[in-house]
Amino acid sequence: MKYLIWMSRECNSLHEVAAALKKISDEVALLLVQDGVFMIDKGCPHSSEVTDLGLTVFASKHHVEERGIGGRLVVKPTLVDYSEMVDLIMEQFDRVVSL
Repeated sequence: MKYLIWMSRECNSLHEVAAALKKISDEVALLLVQDGVFMIDKGCPHSSEVTDLGLTVFASKHHVEERGIGGRLVVKPTLVDYSEMVDLIMEQFDRVVSL
């Protein structure tokens, strides 16, 4: 079972959820949209959770650019557009968890 964690806002509970999913799944990835993209910004106090968990990270290209944080990211995400997000959700992952 492949899990995709969808985050649309900055959150401090990512570690607990992702760690639990990693115990039951071989593949857990993170999709950041809207203000969720701030989770990988150097200024976010919770950004180390993303690097510590070693998750595959996808981020909305539009939302990263819109917030002007492209040069401040702690990980190099795969930047995706709307159609690629739909493909991730509908085709590439079995379950989506929204935070």
